[in-house]
Amino acid sequence: MRSNNNPSGLTFIEAARRAQIVDAAVALIAELGYPQVSIAKIAERINVAKSVVLYHFKTKDALIAAIVEDVMTTAAVTMAPLLTAESTAAGKLSAYIRANVAVLHEHRLRSVAMFEIVGGYRSADGRRFDQVAAESVQADPPQGELALLDPLAIFDAGVRSGEFRPLPSVFMRNALRAALDGAVSELARDLDYDVLGYGEELVTIFDLATRRTT
Repeated sequence: MRSNNNPSGLTFIEAARRAQIVDAAVALIAELGYPQVSIAKIAERINVAKSVVLYHFKTKDALIAAIVEDVMTTAAVTMAPLLTAESTAAGKLSAYIRANVAVLHEHRLRSVAMFEIVGGYRSADGRRFDQVAAESVQADPPQGELALLDPLAIFDAGVRSGEFRPLPSVFMRNALRAALDGAVSELARDLDYDVLGYGEELVTIFDLATRRTT
């Protein structure tokens, strides 16, 4: 599910309209959930004809792809300098957690919308978001900053170097992602939820979970 959220050749007005549509879609998805949001409802939210939305995004899938790309790019830009500044696996793992919750803290509504999309999306042929995303990654592996969004490499590096105890990296990656999803789930119920405090507890939990005992 890839999209160019800022295609070349757009006028200032066109770019502003696309951004307005994306913002309206984010707000509605966070409020109502993915399945309940339609192109018509998005158009109604910003007081334009449905055809205006469809001019910029031919399908709902195209609009969702733009939202996903926007969220992922924002996360990657925030996380990259924090991760590259660390030289140890433990440091990178702590930075990864803190960077993630910092993104949640600064972009609460977008984080909730993304959570709703991941949980509620189905493609035209019935595939879940994770299935579509996995296919997209396999066909076009993320490069540069986007590659840093997967913590699997951190766990692998820590085990190889002996810094971490012997552990199943995939299981730990899945546990960390589930823990971070838990913060977004709380945000969906309460936008004032203390995600930064939650993140500090996760840093402690995963430090203890990966630490060698000898």
